[in-house]
Amino acid sequence: MLAQSAPLYGVLGTPHTYSDNGVQVLVGDDAPVPYGDPALRWFLASQLVRTVRAFTVVDLNDLAPAL
Repeated sequence: MLAQSAPLYGVLGTPHTYSDNGVQVLVGDDAPVPYGDPALRWFLASQLVRTVRAFTVVDLNDLAPAL
């Protein structure tokens, strides 16, 4: 797949919260959290997520070898 447009969408990681006992780790659901979401404030990101909008399926054998 040759991506022509793949803007950043959000992140994957571990949600946290702040309570009387300090920072607590929460159970995540492995769903990406989009940029702009208020939950990002207490989120420890481990991976970036992109949205692939325009792409072409290619055969790797058809691509020119890198020199």
